[in-house]
Amino acid sequence: MKEPQSNGDAMRINISLAAAFVLLASACNAAGNSQSVPLQGGISNPAEASGQARPDVDHTSILKMLTTTAVIGSTVDPTNGDQNPYGLVYVNAKPFGKSVLKKGDLVVCNFNDQANVQGNGTTVEYMPSTPGSSPTRLIQDPSLKGCASLVINSFGETYSADSGAKDAVGVSAAGKIVQTLKNSKLMIEPWGSVYISSVTSYPPGDGLWVADASTGKILRINLGTGGKPTYTPVISGFAVNHGVPGSILGPSGLQYDPANHGTLYVIDGVNNTVVAIHDPYDNLNTANEVVVGSNGMTFSGPKAADAKVIYHGAPLDGPISSALLPNGNLILGNTLNKNGKNVMVEIASDGTLLAYKNVDKGAAGALFGIVATGTSDATTQIYFNDDNANNIQVLQK
Repeated sequence: MKEPQSNGDAMRINISLAAAFVLLASACNAAGNSQSVPLQGGISNPAEASGQARPDVDHTSILKMLTTTAVIGSTVDPTNGDQNPYGLVYVNAKPFGKSVLKKGDLVVCNFNDQANVQGNGTTVEYMPSTPGSSPTRLIQDPSLKGCASLVINSFGETYSADSGAKDAVGVSAAGKIVQTLKNSKLMIEPWGSVYISSVTSYPPGDGLWVADASTGKILRINLGTGGKPTYTPVISGFAVNHGVPGSILGPSGLQYDPANHGTLYVIDGVNNTVVAIHDPYDNLNTANEVVVGSNGMTFSGPKAADAKVIYHGAPLDGPISSALLPNGNLILGNTLNKNGKNVMVEIASDGTLLAYKNVDKGAAGALFGIVATGTSDATTQIYFNDDNANNIQVLQK
């Protein structure tokens, strides 16, 4: 096993101390008219215990309300021409300390290089979330090769899951690498990711959860509070297709909803399912706590009762990306369609199909990073990467 590199251990202490504020802010931003998936298990999520759980499932379709599309800006790196945007996050608060990022910025990573070779991109860009914006390079580094997904924490640090470099990299809001996470036995093809904040400074601290498209496992990477990160494959068995870059399917589109009993959502692009897992931060600590069955529909392992398929089948068609809406609903982005459509699908937290919409009439497979903003049904907007046009677009009223 390779020794994990940790350039930002000191900052980990500050992040953990601030995590309570992150969790409360996330719960408040997500509060609306929806409720949790009825999963088994006790109430242990701090957001729920403090009264932040939502009272009802929200069956209002946000996707149907958003009828206008606008182009935010190109994602092509202005220096080396990297293209094909994958990961996408929104900066919802002014980052702490020195920062080039501002509240309201979008951060995106490029999967391809200038020659459009899949998985060779090494750049991350940022831009304002207003139509007509232009990209500015945040960072370029070989350790970002094949960035497949991005997450962001309360300090404005973005963490990338990098399929080509076989790592996950934390980049500060000033564009500097603060942490490089590697594990030669467990990080084979990092793909989807989600950041789950702790509510105390006590170890294990904040966690970066990374789905691997080669092994079908989901790693819990405890970032600690000054010590070395730990790597544990707490979930295993998700299907993978062993596709080459550009046609990879596996567990991805990870989302965490602290106001929904601490629910982790995982998108299975091979079996076209959405899996919800109850309170992963507290309940999943050792290897293979949840093992997904071969058909993607059943579960075994010590914490099998905490996992549930909330949706399966059409109109899902090779989904990879997802976004958590303020009301607790999910937006998923398909990548397969024989008719060349790029379909977004909206599913309520109880698994009810609410809507689906083709958002690009070009070649299929253009939808990757998706992120939602807003504080209510009325103010929600959905940003998404369009790989056909190499830009970010927004769905709005």
